[in-house]
Amino acid sequence: MRSRKKSCLVWVVLMAFSSALVSSCATPAPPKPKVVVPAAAYPNAVTVAGVTVAAVPFDPHRDVYAAPNEPLPRKPDFNWFKAGVCPTRLIFSSEADVTYVVNPPQITCTDARGITYKSYDAREAGDAVAASEAFAAHVQGALTGTIFGAALGAGLGAAVGGIAGGGGAAARGAAIGATFGGVQGLIVGAAGSPSRTEARIRHLLHDKMLRTQKLSRGMSCDGLVYFPAVPIISIRVVLAEAGGPTVQEVKIPVVLPPQVVPPEAR
Repeated sequence: MRSRKKSCLVWVVLMAFSSALVSSCATPAPPKPKVVVPAAAYPNAVTVAGVTVAAVPFDPHRDVYAAPNEPLPRKPDFNWFKAGVCPTRLIFSSEADVTYVVNPPQITCTDARGITYKSYDAREAGDAVAASEAFAAHVQGALTGTIFGAALGAGLGAAVGGIAGGGGAAARGAAIGATFGGVQGLIVGAAGSPSRTEARIRHLLHDKMLRTQKLSRGMSCDGLVYFPAVPIISIRVVLAEAGGPTVQEVKIPVVLPPQVVPPEAR
């Protein structure tokens, strides 16, 4: 009898949550204006051959999409560094007379010991997060465990930037889940398979990755690069001239927040 009551309660919660989500989808909020902050406005911006590049690494107290001087930036929902990944937003702008190619596989980071690392792709970063104890603990504590999609959405707020945050975990999860297929894409349930969880994480990470693209005069672009969770002190970006032999190297200094890097690793 208790088991049947518990099952009924779970279904009631799921149905109520689904109804709320469908209602919210029927009357979507107007989009927020997207403010363009030039790369040169960030404190660690570096300009080489007319191309300016800035880096914004994960910070537990600031969303990576916050403006550099924003007094009350939104905080991430999840500590990515504890999950083995350091999402880093790279911002580019060009005033060069030639066109350069932004090629993410050519972007590396160097830690305090002088060791250089390549970035993860979306699959590798997603696998690292899904397998981490930090993510498992977050999911377990976010809600009751039956509305797993909400926990997943809340946990990934740091990377998707601006979609998550504000309200409770369920509301944050709903906001993200709705952008990837509505109710069906959000509610997994307690029996959701690890493979489906990993697939959702990879999908979210892939959506915000920095893409291979051409950067001409007057153009700008940005995106996330997923580095290993190491005490990064610099990021190296290699820009190749489109159709030409010239290659430019941009080295960006990075200072990670002390809350991210353990004292023994600094």
